[in-house]
Amino acid sequence: MFKALATDVDGTLTLRRGDIRLSPYALRGVRIAEAAGVKVILVSGNSLPVTVGLSVYFGTSGPVVAENGCLVFHGSAVIHICKSRVPQELVDNIRAMGLVDSWQNPYRVHDLAFYIPKGKGPVSDVIDRVKRAASRFGVEVLWSGYALHLNPGGGKALGVARALELIGASSSELAAIGDGENDLDMLRLAAFSGAPSDAAEPVRRQVAYIASNPGGLGFLEFVRELLRRNARA
Repeated sequence: MFKALATDVDGTLTLRRGDIRLSPYALRGVRIAEAAGVKVILVSGNSLPVTVGLSVYFGTSGPVVAENGCLVFHGSAVIHICKSRVPQELVDNIRAMGLVDSWQNPYRVHDLAFYIPKGKGPVSDVIDRVKRAASRFGVEVLWSGYALHLNPGGGKALGVARALELIGASSSELAAIGDGENDLDMLRLAAFSGAPSDAAEPVRRQVAYIASNPGGLGFLEFVRELLRRNARA
């Protein structure tokens, strides 16, 4: 049986991919899962204060994973999965390329996020340039579909694995859902993986279950499928 559900936030608990407004269907899905004894773990590229705040208002009982796996919050403890920070020289290089700091960067510890302004050319070309610059520093570049992240050695799967240890569960008891390429390692960790209908193509190719609906409505559909599988088990 599945004891834990790790879920991305933006594009998964929101109305749809590219929209940051939370879906009421996602709230219902979280409440249904929690009522059935499945601990929901919020996993996000957002800063820790934002992700913990969402956990409080959604009513999730699992640990919180923020900064693309770099930080885990459980009880009152903040656990640092990443051990380093993004070098200032690289940050200056990214800004010189014309990328814009996320408003959350002052509240981040390890993973930094940048927006790509319109007019900078194809997003894939910008990502390639940033990856070349970051490779000199051993920093990973993650694209969430919303922002470009500079990540010094994290990854959502690392944060989720630590969260599972904290609640006494294993990856064989984990279901996970996400919509972005930065969710792929987390989805591979789970025994049952899913995506909303409007997830990025690489994600839809990876998962076991593709919902027929986008965003939070797709999340609710995935929760219901998860609970059906638990009932059969």
